[in-house]
Amino acid sequence: MAWDETLWNDLESSATTPPPDHKNSNQIAESKEAAATMPPKSEQGTIAPEADVDLEKNDGDDNAPPTTDDDFDSSVKAVNKYTPGNEIDADAKKGGIDVAVTPLPEDNGTAAASSSKQQASHHPPSLFTNERGNLKAVSFVVRNPCLVFSLIIALCILINFLLVVLVFRTTEGSPFTISENESDLNDERSIVFDSYRLATREVSATREAMEAEGSALAKKQSELAAIAYWVFEAEEGNDAGLFGSAAAIEGMKDAYDIFTDDPGFRDYCYLDYQKNATDPPCRPPLTPLTMYYASEWDDAKAASIIEELKDPAKVEKFNSLALCFVKELYCDPELQTTIKPEDIAWAMQLGADIESMTSKFDMEGPLVQNYQQVTELASYLMKVDIAKGAVDFGYDKGFSAENPKSSYSRGIVFWGGPLQDRNQSTAVDSDEKDEVEDSEGDDRKEYILENYLEAMDYQADKKTHGTVNSYYFMTSIIGDVILNIVTKDAMLALFSFAFIFIWLRVNTLSWFLAFVGLFEIFFSIPIAWFIFTVIFRIKYFATLNALAIFVVAAIGAEDIFIFMDAYKQSQYHPDVLVDLETRMSWVYRRTGTAMAITSATTCAAFLCTLLTPLTAIQSFGIFAAVVILIDYVLVMSLFCTAVVIYHNRYENSAKLGCCCPCGLVSPSNTEQARVFLEGHEGEITRDRVSEFFRTKVAGFVKIPLHRLVVGVIFLVWLSIAIWQMSMIEATKESEQFLDSENPLQKSLTILDREFPTADDDLGLKVHFVWGVDRVDRSGVNLLLDPEFFGNPRFTDFNFNQQCQSDLLDFCDKLKTDNQYKGLIKRKNGVGQVYCFIEELAAFNVNGNLDDCESVRKGEWRTANGTNANVTWQVDPDELPNIIPEFLKAKTCFDESGVETISGRYQKEIGWNGLYMKYAGVAAESDVLDPFGLDAEAVTRAEYDQFIDISEEQDKISQSCGGAVIMTDLDSKFVFMNNQAIYVRSAIQSSLLGVAIAFVVLIISTRVFHLAFLASLTIMSVLVSVVGTMVMLGWNLGSIESILIGIIAGFSVDYVVHLAHAYEIAGGDTYERITEAFSDLGISVFNGMITSVVASIPLFFCQLQFFAKFGTFLCLTIAFSWIFANFGFMSVLAQLKIPLKEKGCRL
Repeated sequence: MAWDETLWNDLESSATTPPPDHKNSNQIAESKEAAATMPPKSEQGTIAPEADVDLEKNDGDDNAPPTTDDDFDSSVKAVNKYTPGNEIDADAKKGGIDVAVTPLPEDNGTAAASSSKQQASHHPPSLFTNERGNLKAVSFVVRNPCLVFSLIIALCILINFLLVVLVFRTTEGSPFTISENESDLNDERSIVFDSYRLATREVSATREAMEAEGSALAKKQSELAAIAYWVFEAEEGNDAGLFGSAAAIEGMKDAYDIFTDDPGFRDYCYLDYQKNATDPPCRPPLTPLTMYYASEWDDAKAASIIEELKDPAKVEKFNSLALCFVKELYCDPELQTTIKPEDIAWAMQLGADIESMTSKFDMEGPLVQNYQQVTELASYLMKVDIAKGAVDFGYDKGFSAENPKSSYSRGIVFWGGPLQDRNQSTAVDSDEKDEVEDSEGDDRKEYILENYLEAMDYQADKKTHGTVNSYYFMTSIIGDVILNIVTKDAMLALFSFAFIFIWLRVNTLSWFLAFVGLFEIFFSIPIAWFIFTVIFRIKYFATLNALAIFVVAAIGAEDIFIFMDAYKQSQYHPDVLVDLETRMSWVYRRTGTAMAITSATTCAAFLCTLLTPLTAIQSFGIFAAVVILIDYVLVMSLFCTAVVIYHNRYENSAKLGCCCPCGLVSPSNTEQARVFLEGHEGEITRDRVSEFFRTKVAGFVKIPLHRLVVGVIFLVWLSIAIWQMSMIEATKESEQFLDSENPLQKSLTILDREFPTADDDLGLKVHFVWGVDRVDRSGVNLLLDPEFFGNPRFTDFNFNQQCQSDLLDFCDKLKTDNQYKGLIKRKNGVGQVYCFIEELAAFNVNGNLDDCESVRKGEWRTANGTNANVTWQVDPDELPNIIPEFLKAKTCFDESGVETISGRYQKEIGWNGLYMKYAGVAAESDVLDPFGLDAEAVTRAEYDQFIDISEEQDKISQSCGGAVIMTDLDSKFVFMNNQAIYVRSAIQSSLLGVAIAFVVLIISTRVFHLAFLASLTIMSVLVSVVGTMVMLGWNLGSIESILIGIIAGFSVDYVVHLAHAYEIAGGDTYERITEAFSDLGISVFNGMITSVVASIPLFFCQLQFFAKFGTFLCLTIAFSWIFANFGFMSVLAQLKIPLKEKGCRL
């Protein structure tokens, strides 16, 4: 294409009017000939002295040299060269006369190109525009770039300083909010959770004061302070399992010997004061190896037990008798009269034999020679209710008498505290107590790191044992492990930002602009943080907000590319090269509107997260929206100013784009570009990438066959994606937070999936509470005050004798009723129920809890062991005299023998020092635990069963007063509802984001089909990303749901940019497509490359949230670019719907 045609196309398109239809060289020649034969200027127009057009040259610096007459002449010549028939009289202007060109009347049929006067006509003077049609703000920046740049930098630094002073220094610890209840505050699960949690908090202060006044001595290492977990996996090819060979058993034993063979371990282990009060030994590890290394092993007795338990009828009979006749617990008087004496004798003998064997499981002997018999005995003891707890902890789900093979095993090494005797008889400040505990924790960690870590790593090395893979994690050092993982992931993220910086440098050709660009991207975060926290007064700063740095990195770099590319393109538009003020106003208008549309759409899409009731996601949405807004402001202010400085000082004057030399460029680059256009008669060649998009990509889209192929491919793909998307389902397993191959995650996954709930496992405590009313939510707004969840309320609770009796009956039923087997975890055949009424009754009858055997057997229910009933209920008037001493007593249901009543029943006893405000009973779930994040379906099945139990307790509600509340205090039931919210919010937010994009496009372009087709493009991206997620094997968990909810926010930019460029272009459909690709093709491409490549390092993050976010970002950006360039533009080319230049365009 000849230069004249290029010039005219650029010239006319910048004025948003259709360019001359120069299709070939003959037409170009005809146009030139017509221009040459145009009437003289007196016939075309007149000079209007009264109009004020300032053509004085100012190329952007207040230190610029004064404009000379020669400079002005060249400026006028530049205008006159491209405004045939409307020339400006240079002598008139130099003579002090303000001149303006009066354009030729339309009926003369001449084409007038844009001049400075025409710009003034197109942009008349207003609040924002000066008399020349230039933006006043841009004019000020061009005249004072260094001043403006310095002020903006100083303001950014000042805001950061204020952020540190007003926010960071007033925040203890992490600036991120760790919510006590991340939930829908109006949901039933959340209401009862906070009702009970806040009620327990209200009475805790009084109780803590009571305990501090009379607490006993805490003996050295008498409390569990930390654990070391070993997890073992049979090596591939080990068909015999972990307990099928001596080598495998000895390999597991080596892991425990690291600690047990070390004499220094005794100074840190969990001591067993019940076994020896004066010289307590270390508690043995909780592992099946205690059987294989028993201090005594009787082959004959083991064989006899196995033989008895091979008969299923005998197992059933023994389980029905053992609790009463072997353990002497919960004996039904009628049962004793109906059972044959010989059956009772048999059960007692078998129980004694089992007890004699299990009592020697202490890990103090050599490996039992007949280890196969040990495994067989363990498989049959798993069927015995009262013995199951001795063996079930370390075998996997598949282990049984029919399949005595276990591919996985586990064990725990216990660490004790305090490390020195601690006198608690005097009230100790909680901060001081925490400081002592932290100091002891540091000592323990240091000892582990110095003495054990190397040996543990050796055992965990897959090369150490040929038949066993070993994994470990320890509570004392897990924080360091996680910190190490986070640090490594952060380093990967730095690679992303390093690439962004390099790509900025490559595209701007300036280290200065690259540094400024990265500066404005990063400073968007603290400035937005300041506005978010100080201006908006939002105190809830979610950890999810950390993702905003990746959001602004992608969008901010794209905005920089768009602004910089517009600046570069301006050198090919002679009508804007009058001076830098005119040039930068053109760039500002061209990019400002486009970026304003995309920024507004993206902000609105992120604000769609306000639909969710979850405060953390709301916080992220608001913060991300503010970050995008600030990034837009900084691009249009700081980066714009930097471009002016770059133009004045560095452009084409320094080697490799460095910032030296620092003098002013003279003549200016704008003037050089103008002079070049004046003297150039041939074709102007732009950069290769821009030419590629203008010719190749646009040309590809304009060919009907190509559009047909693209359409078929897209339709096939979207059909597959929709099919896959329809198959997405909520996760059915616990969610992982690390990569599946990470040793820590592998151990956690094995623990979660491969083991049944053992007697020694800690189950989720589910509470049934009477006396607590629903929380008062008045004035609650977690965004503004994340620590205020409402005020607790109580019912008229009456802890009378009938209430106590009904509560005890409820406890007995939960412990012994077989209908709750599988729901409530059992240990030694008894449900794990926390029932303080039981011990309160014994304390009331006996005056103490010294005889724990009697307490556990329930002898306090009868007089001196006879069948005569006694009044064990406590007179409510006597509670103030009994409860204080009762709380200080040692509970009889703690195996360590050191836990107090107050400690065991901290939540269940609602004593506030004067009266009982509420009372509760807790039971451990047989399926749920307080640690993992179980699938919604699993949790809901258990929740529904516990709800059924609570609804059956009307009798207690009548006697005690007030309805029962059922909840847990580990947020499991709350999280269950959150998972449903994630799914619902993902759908709502994504669809609303598309709708908002449609509305913004309708308002900005006023063209219905552009807005509609762009919205369909965003929908296609949504379908494609979700479909690909399913193909990758992702289920709909919390991470995936959050990401789907923000797809619209990420996917709008490219299609909106191209839609806006198409709308402001001139000509027919093909010419608009060509100009849209010419103007924004390279910018959109650079934005895509930056985001995609920057997301790749995140693929290798160990933290699953960032790894999945990297994959999500890559997919969203890639699909957005593909559908915008080849889907959206192809449909426009195919439909060829004309755009009206004036009037209603809908």
